[in-house]
Amino acid sequence: MMKKYFKYLLLTIFTGAASGLLSSTFLHSLNFVTELRIKHPEFIYGLPLFGIIFAFIVKRIPHYVNQGVPYLLSEIDNEKAKVSAWMAPYIFITSIGTHLFGGSAGREGVGVIMGASVSHLPTKIFKDLNKENLRALLIYTGIAAGFASIFGTPYAAFIFAFELHHFKEIKRVDLLFFTAIACASAAFIAHLLGPVHSHFQVILPPSSTIAWYLIIASLCSGLGANIFYFGMKYYTKAISFLCKGLEIKLFVGSLLIIALVFMINGHDYIGIGTDIINDSFIHERSIQDFLIKALLTIMTLSIGFKGGEVTPLFFMGATLTNAVSSMFGLMSFSFSSALGMVGLFGAVTNTPLASSVMAMELFGPKVGCLTLISCYLAKFMMGKRSIYRH
Repeated sequence: MMKKYFKYLLLTIFTGAASGLLSSTFLHSLNFVTELRIKHPEFIYGLPLFGIIFAFIVKRIPHYVNQGVPYLLSEIDNEKAKVSAWMAPYIFITSIGTHLFGGSAGREGVGVIMGASVSHLPTKIFKDLNKENLRALLIYTGIAAGFASIFGTPYAAFIFAFELHHFKEIKRVDLLFFTAIACASAAFIAHLLGPVHSHFQVILPPSSTIAWYLIIASLCSGLGANIFYFGMKYYTKAISFLCKGLEIKLFVGSLLIIALVFMINGHDYIGIGTDIINDSFIHERSIQDFLIKALLTIMTLSIGFKGGEVTPLFFMGATLTNAVSSMFGLMSFSFSSALGMVGLFGAVTNTPLASSVMAMELFGPKVGCLTLISCYLAKFMMGKRSIYRH
């Protein structure tokens, strides 16, 4: 028994370390291509060509390599499901391409997929591992390690992995232990290799106004989550109905993104969007910020481009809550943005507890505890819907 658990411990540490290394490499690459695209905005003209190349690749790889987080969750209990080691380089390259050529996407999906992918690599090398029931262990530790290393929030990552699956495996002490080890090792390696993860200084408003901030943040997060969820759902159906074939859908969808960006001079809203997130903690933002980012992200991800949703969700939540709070004279920009940033994310992914813990890690324990209220109220408005559950 001890020998088996020692083997699992080594497997978990490998998953965490490999996830930390891959996430660090991805984040450095993302920073590089973001700066390159900002210096050369004409790169966006390459998005349709990248879409055609992307479609060419997708049609020539096994279908499971092109899957995302919903696939991982649905296959936890399916021992016949395939999680390929090729998913890591595939999601890495295609996500970097999305950002380089002006798509609006995030980064968490990349970390989670890479983590789950590398967690399965030892089973390809040591065939005897395939005889053991490791499906849940590999996917949970992979998801948690990827999330922890991408955002530098190991405690939130630990809860996120279990909350995604509705805490179905929460009674498994061994799984809890190994997932915690994966989070810690991934976050440590990512911190060691850089880049530095974002943390925010949040100033609490007068106590007499906190309830109003929480009410507005809850309503904005819940409403914003529903707008994004249904926007993704119906835009995907519409573009798929109008454009038959993946190549046509990506090509036409890319042209629509380019047209919108130039119509509204929206270069600030493509890519990762961290500059505006940071600015929302200092200055007043407008509802226009939320609407443009939501639309561009929906248009990017609905046609199949890679990258993830979470950082755009941070952007949407922070700017929308900031703008609406300001309309009512609530001018603590950092506090309203912090509430909205994690509230919308928690609602649309159905992970309010993980979102609140993330707030504690990013903003401090006082703010984090208050976000519990807004996150759960926003989640109530969202119901059981989640972008990770189709």
